[in-house]
Amino acid sequence: MTEQTPPETPTQSPLMEPIPVTRIGQAAKTITLEAGPEARAALARRFGLIELTAFTARATLRRRTDTGWIELKGALKAGVVQECVVTLEPVAAEVEGEIDELFDDSREIDGYEVELDPVAEDPEPLEGDVLDVGEVIAQVLSLSIDPYPRAPGVPPVDRTDGGAGDDAEAEAEGAASPFAALAMLKDSNVKKR
Repeated sequence: MTEQTPPETPTQSPLMEPIPVTRIGQAAKTITLEAGPEARAALARRFGLIELTAFTARATLRRRTDTGWIELKGALKAGVVQECVVTLEPVAAEVEGEIDELFDDSREIDGYEVELDPVAEDPEPLEGDVLDVGEVIAQVLSLSIDPYPRAPGVPPVDRTDGGAGDDAEAEAEGAASPFAALAMLKDSNVKKR
């Protein structure tokens, strides 16, 4: 068994692209990032990958006219090689991620009223005078990577096949389900009739 080192938490992003917030205007600025070998190796170590074979991202950065929030929109593409969670074989995959982030640099955070609207846009408060677009894009990459990669031919776990060990686990999950309690209540009412 190989011992994995935990992903590192860098002080600086390998994709470092700092942009002073005072230079972000309402006109969209296009940002294109292509990671070189050193940056790809650093990102691979950080996210626990065997290898990051390719990485490109293209986004636009602008300040919204209606709210003054900073908007970063675009897409990224990457080639990753990860360990299969079952066989530990290398698994190569193409990753695509959508970049859709909002930041509020107004610093008017204290004492504001919180609205509980699940469809409302919520900007992330931005501290400091610089937005590291590269780090934001690196975080989008980390969320786009499959957390449970499987080698070709390795079937996903099927809880309906009745395999050994699956029954006990399925029963435990069913017992914890709120619908299981309703089903038991329904069964007891039917029996009483």
